Amino acid sequence: MFIAALFISMAVIMPSSAFAGSKRDARVAYVLKNLKLKSDVQEKFKPLLEAFLKELSDVKDPYEDLKDELQDAIDTNKLTAAQCDKLFELKQKQEEQEPAVLRKWYAKFKTVLTTQQAYKAMKLSDDKLK
Repeated sequence: MFIAALFISMAVIMPSSAFAGSKRDARVAYVLKNLKLKSDVQEKFKPLLEAFLKELSDVKDPYEDLKDELQDAIDTNKLTAAQCDKLFELKQKQEEQEPAVLRKWYAKFKTVLTTQQAYKAMKLSDDKLK
């Protein structure tokens, strides 16, 4: 019982940025494992991958955070007009910014990786992780 309470209190206290960081670390490990790069290339690529995932997260987080905050209202179909508008605007902003971020980092990846590896890295970074 004490251990369960400890975990719950840590989850409440732990900032979401720490959780996001651990999810990002898992994604970095996943991409690197599946790319099977030589160690010298991996050493050059890893900081680029981390920066890319951080920037992509910065673009996606405002919408995702609000959606999480409003999930009960979404599930019960009780969103206000203002909440709908805010969700819509944040999603549109995300969808406008995301392609530029992807293009920018694909080009940067190709400075360290082959074109095929860069493409695969972009694809892997978008995989759903369990």
